[in-house]
Amino acid sequence: MSTKNTQALIVNTGIKLFNERGARHVSTNRIAEACNLSRGNLHYHFKNKESLIQSIFDRMAREIETDWGDDYLQPTAEHMAEMFYRQLMMIWNYRFFYRELTPLLQNDPCLKKSFGELRKRRIVEVEKFFKSLIAEGFLVGLDESDNFSALITIGWIISDYWLSYIDVEEKNIDRNTIKEGYELMVQSLRPYLTDDARRKVDDSFELLSKPDQ
Repeated sequence: MSTKNTQALIVNTGIKLFNERGARHVSTNRIAEACNLSRGNLHYHFKNKESLIQSIFDRMAREIETDWGDDYLQPTAEHMAEMFYRQLMMIWNYRFFYRELTPLLQNDPCLKKSFGELRKRRIVEVEKFFKSLIAEGFLVGLDESDNFSALITIGWIISDYWLSYIDVEEKNIDRNTIKEGYELMVQSLRPYLTDDARRKVDDSFELLSKPDQ
């Protein structure tokens, strides 16, 4: 097996086991066993769990920066729903990361730096998108004021920490649970959406989030 394929196997297996059991409960030895690799072989590619988690985050960042950079060019209610669903699926696919976000960042300064830099870039892009929505008339009653910034911050808090909230409530986490968090984010926008935009967001998000999607 090539180096690239071996690394992909380790990363994919790490994501699967971390999602199932939590990163703090899965050792690199367990991942090596699941990959049918020796411990030495795994540590040749990833010297410790932190470097594996950094590689997983790097994959997440590539997905975001490759495909999400032109949102502001599509300032429609339907695309806003697609953005919510896309983020929802990112959180589901890497749910261990969001469930353990605070300790992961606290324990790894390099990961914290990478995460912070990505967030800064994404905030700029999200702000551009919402400014485009305002310009197109889909969002009303907002301007580039503290209210605008607060609305972006509220969405970000829900996005990053909804799973932590559910963990505290000791509820099961599944796709519907994650969807509930994004319905909260939509709810925060409702006072500023036109009637037409509300209808389009609801219809689009319902279609996107059907079980067979």
